[in-house]
Amino acid sequence: MPFHCKLSLYKHPRSGITIVELVVVIAILGILLALLLPAIQSSRVKAMEAVCKNNLHQLNLAMGQFCQATHELPVPVAPGQIGGWKVAIMPYLEQGNFRNTIPAGASVTDAPKEIYSQPIIMRCPVRARLTQKTTAAVESAHYVLVPDGGRDSFMLFDAPVDLEVPWLSGPEMDYGAIVARQGPHHDGFFYASGGQQGISFMLHGERVLTNR
Repeated sequence: MPFHCKLSLYKHPRSGITIVELVVVIAILGILLALLLPAIQSSRVKAMEAVCKNNLHQLNLAMGQFCQATHELPVPVAPGQIGGWKVAIMPYLEQGNFRNTIPAGASVTDAPKEIYSQPIIMRCPVRARLTQKTTAAVESAHYVLVPDGGRDSFMLFDAPVDLEVPWLSGPEMDYGAIVARQGPHHDGFFYASGGQQGISFMLHGERVLTNR
């Protein structure tokens, strides 16, 4: 009598995922990433704007202290010369040691490389992204002083995006000239008014927001 061996089929457990499943997972991740990126980018921009507003606040306080001590605004310098308001207020920003390395009155072209970069407190991260960085030149100013006609009061503004003036020269601008230009924050400017609290936002010459 023949012997019949009944074989049972053994199915090996499947390992890994199929190509179709992999494609589905990648597609889902792509959708999630597309949804998250705008929020991440928005948070990043807001963080950089917060740094810029804090810088303006600190610069405004330092300028106020300088004016209280000297009863006048810092003396402006000729184009291409080292000096002006940014150099003058350094001791009030805990930058006295850095100030001692700056040859005030000399030509910007003669500035040592050690002072090409401006202090962090004078650098706007949003403005920095709009400026082509080079190690062969002094950094452009990210903030400008806007004095009134009699130099009895002042405002501090973001520098217009097309302004390429060395920070070592402490650039100044007339109010009418600056508001007619494009700012680095959604085409507008953050600014601080001397002696007043808070940072305001101006777009097309109109104040649209005040941040206390």
